[in-house]
Amino acid sequence: MRANTYYIDTYVWLRWKGAIDPTKTIEFVNMVEDWNRQQAFLFSQPKKEKDGSTYQIMRVEGLFVQPFSLADYPLDRQRLSIKVEDQIHGTDKLVYEFDLKNSGVGDLVKIPGWNLDGCKAESLIHNYQSDFGDEDTPRVYSMAKFSIEISRPINFFLWKLLLPLFMVIIAAIAALWIRPHLLDARVALPAAALLSAIFLQKSYSDSLPDLGYLVLMDWVYLIAYPLIILTLIRVILAYFRVENADAEKILKIHATDIKLLAVFLVSFVLGVGLIITLH
Repeated sequence: MRANTYYIDTYVWLRWKGAIDPTKTIEFVNMVEDWNRQQAFLFSQPKKEKDGSTYQIMRVEGLFVQPFSLADYPLDRQRLSIKVEDQIHGTDKLVYEFDLKNSGVGDLVKIPGWNLDGCKAESLIHNYQSDFGDEDTPRVYSMAKFSIEISRPINFFLWKLLLPLFMVIIAAIAALWIRPHLLDARVALPAAALLSAIFLQKSYSDSLPDLGYLVLMDWVYLIAYPLIILTLIRVILAYFRVENADAEKILKIHATDIKLLAVFLVSFVLGVGLIITLH
């Protein structure tokens, strides 16, 4: 994920008519690390079909690259694509069309930590807006794009990311349940919770590439941090109010703290629910 790359092992076949052999000039546009690339034809020579077309199939293994959109992390959906283009012939001589009926993903394909939602095939036109300094070089090329659609399981968000943060929030606002005059015990809970939240956020951020925007989980933390800070402020202010106060006033302050505890908890739950709904 951090490198925006994925390893693919696939079979690609081509069937064509005419003098141009597309297997000699085919290019996998988004493949990287040519030294690790493996591309082998299954037939030593293209096979002639009964309908007069020519057929060849190859097995391709390699590392492909595509920028991932992580704005909805950890409820994001991604497409792992293979882009095919001809290196020499423009759309006036060669156009890719998908064999949609026979293309797909094998039933043994598993991607750990992801749900496999299907696949999509597209025939595109790639305009380079340049003839690369040669008038005979075409500007427009045919491109075929095959994508595997994947999504993260909801359980990953609920149990591995949201539940630990929820426990931290509970620990922080639980300080409001303690009697107001016990400052040390009340301050320790939100202070420790603040540090825990910072480390929890860093733990998932380390698995992501450097981003110039906030992901969905960051917005959840933007709700958590103010609640923890507000709890800490309330604890300190309440302590100043109970100094030299009578028992009745202390009970009133404590009753207000209990109400704030409920308000903070409901605010967190509703805030997270709203963020998930809007995403």
